[in-house]
Amino acid sequence: MLLEMTLVLLGVSVVGFGLAGYWDLKTTEFPDWLPYAMIALALGTRGVFSLMVGDFSYIINSVITGSAFLGFGLVLYRFRQWGDGDAWLLGSMGFLWPESGSFAVATLLPFPAALLFNFFLIAFFYLLVYSVALGMRSPKVAGRFIRELGRAGRDIGRVVGAFTLACLGLVGYVAWQFGLPVWNLLYILAFPPLLLSVLVFTRYGRFVENNLFKKRIPASRLRVGDVLIKDRWRGLTEKEVAGLKKKGGEVWIKEGVRFAPVFVIAVLVTLFWGNLLMLFV
Repeated sequence: MLLEMTLVLLGVSVVGFGLAGYWDLKTTEFPDWLPYAMIALALGTRGVFSLMVGDFSYIINSVITGSAFLGFGLVLYRFRQWGDGDAWLLGSMGFLWPESGSFAVATLLPFPAALLFNFFLIAFFYLLVYSVALGMRSPKVAGRFIRELGRAGRDIGRVVGAFTLACLGLVGYVAWQFGLPVWNLLYILAFPPLLLSVLVFTRYGRFVENNLFKKRIPASRLRVGDVLIKDRWRGLTEKEVAGLKKKGGEVWIKEGVRFAPVFVIAVLVTLFWGNLLMLFV
């Protein structure tokens, strides 16, 4: 019976998060009712199962975990880190999967924590690939970044050079102090290239945000769902768009990473593989 409940929840997850990802990539938004429907189906399925087996922990855990995920998502929305739709999708994930159901997966953390860890790790690499791909689609902007990076190259080189010397000094000191073979400490020399990568990507991320995610357009070109720079990640309503068009002039809008595909990836990876933290242990 647990397997049947798990399969229903899996179906809701694949269809719901899959549609959110598809609509987000295609139109930059998905309908508000979608995460609400997913939460209702999660609570309904778990409620019926709890009644059938006489164990209400399935519905209680769902309410607790889902509320915590939703609260965390709304805090991120409050601080303008993402949209309110993403916050509700995060809540849906918690309501659906407070535990792994009938899937036997390896996790070093409680299942909800493992799900959250996987989500943000996958989100980081998704953001990396998305930003690079977006930059490659705009050759002129990419060329501007290369020129800007060239101007900043001296400062970056000084930081990485000093850090490299510090790492070499650390290798020599540890080898001398503890009598360890130098080749056993060479992994320390992997840190300077990592630092270089972080510095370059951080600068690239800011460049993409300032040059590709923000733009000024005539008010006549506004669409429902566009986000004004001064607002949190909340799309304009039809009434607001009509008012701004009537006022005329130009407005600054911002676009964010189309983030919804991360949810379905995170759920499937966690359910069928386990905690990605184990890759680092």
